[in-house]
Amino acid sequence: MKGFMKRWGLAIRAKTRSGQANFADDGEKALAEFKASIRKDNRIIGVFNADQTGINYECLPKQTMDNKGAKTVWIKASGHDKDRMTAMLLADTKGTKYPLFLVLKSKASTIKPVVQEKLTQRHGFGRQVWKEIEDLEANFPLQIYGNPSAWWNAGISLRFLDFHFGHRRGQAVDPVLLLWDDFSAHFTDEVVQRAKDLQVHLYRVPPTFTWICQPADVAWMKPIKASMRRKWVDYLRRSIELNGRGGGKAFRLKCPERWDIVEWISDVWDELPTTTIVKGFEKCLIVDPGTALVDHALQYSEDSGGDDILQDLCDSGVFEALDPEDDVSLTLAECID
Repeated sequence: MKGFMKRWGLAIRAKTRSGQANFADDGEKALAEFKASIRKDNRIIGVFNADQTGINYECLPKQTMDNKGAKTVWIKASGHDKDRMTAMLLADTKGTKYPLFLVLKSKASTIKPVVQEKLTQRHGFGRQVWKEIEDLEANFPLQIYGNPSAWWNAGISLRFLDFHFGHRRGQAVDPVLLLWDDFSAHFTDEVVQRAKDLQVHLYRVPPTFTWICQPADVAWMKPIKASMRRKWVDYLRRSIELNGRGGGKAFRLKCPERWDIVEWISDVWDELPTTTIVKGFEKCLIVDPGTALVDHALQYSEDSGGDDILQDLCDSGVFEALDPEDDVSLTLAECID
């Protein structure tokens, strides 16, 4: 078998996708059709993509070192490796990132009035937890909701549309396009009607081809997941250091707190480069390469003055602000060098 595999250049590989579709050909065809359908409505003044992803409280590796021949291989953890939250990301073709919507796990209640009170007054949380949720929303630019499964639902879809696009209600404005994957909670009758009221055209990303037709899956998710894993590894290292590198007592890993995980995803989303956001739309052929960044630059009006532009250039690292006390004089020879 080894000789056969070596002779024909074969290797044992892990599964990445399954099914009978020819992804190379069918994917390109789906992308071309997707591009044509997105661009056919000239009244659209903006294109957005929203996508949800699960964020685990612990990023445990799939492999570890152990004795050869061991029948059972343990990976030590806090016991919360199945705990997760849902993060809904939203950005547009100009690279603008909008506040996150997070869904955390909350305790279920069988008393109907209590359930309604939690949903209408406290985003699905109980009174005690809601105090912490209010602090989190006050400290980070995001919205947090809760339910027993920590998963997205139609009710949160309505809140999401109202929060991000509610300012369009009753206004004489041209429509915008929101790309959403083919998830049932995104396209209930009530959600579709709410989007229509807000002049938001909901567009289903082809269900089998999100990997090539959805900007978030194409460009955003991989760096986000990698950054979240680095956050968890840093947390693990700090936990070991605080344990005194052993100190005669066994190390017991604690699960990150709710505050930790919310802070991590908020920081990661904030640090994701604008160019990465735009690149996702470009790879999905929703915008032509370079046009989105040009549009973003044109947002500066002629009357805005040069101070704002100069400040943006300094913030981006193109220029460096100098201390008035610094000696910045140069000789002719230094300039030539």
